[in-house]
Amino acid sequence: MNGKKRMVEQSKTWLVDAFLDLLKTQPYDSITVKDISEKAQLSRRTFYRLFKDKNDLLNFYSDRLIKEYLARLQTISSTNMQFEQVLRIFFEFWWSKRTPVRLLIHQNLFMSLLDRMNPTAFRLYDLFDAPWHVDGNQREISYIMSFSVGGFWNVLNMWLKKDDQDAQSPEVIANILSHAIKKLQEKRQ
Repeated sequence: MNGKKRMVEQSKTWLVDAFLDLLKTQPYDSITVKDISEKAQLSRRTFYRLFKDKNDLLNFYSDRLIKEYLARLQTISSTNMQFEQVLRIFFEFWWSKRTPVRLLIHQNLFMSLLDRMNPTAFRLYDLFDAPWHVDGNQREISYIMSFSVGGFWNVLNMWLKKDDQDAQSPEVIANILSHAIKKLQEKRQ
């Protein structure tokens, strides 16, 4: 990465960090581009060179989180992929990001992250040749992924709303869901 690209990425990181820091003490609607820029010690001109507005910054941050999550998922070998592994990775990843995600939840911005995740979720189906995937057309797969992501997101939202001392570990949450899915499969047979 050349010096200019590195500086652009660093500036974006500073702006995201400033934005998240402001979310700790101020409602999203009251945070201005000026506030974010000043907190990041960058000019508003720099902000507007990188983002259209604070919502664009939020979308950038959401996309970055999703990209990190997908990279983590890709560490699983598709030949030995187990659904329990996917569950565990999902909850471990989001647990590691719980502080900023909780800010989004408490500021009613969590759904914007889901809105960014939904289009990506459909690509996940093609990205992994998981043994539990069904053969179906694009519309059917879209319904399946919407159902899956919605369920995961609701559990994630409910789980991360809790403070650390009240929240169960990622392993416990993954085990609860894995057990429930196995029970559903048993009922079906």
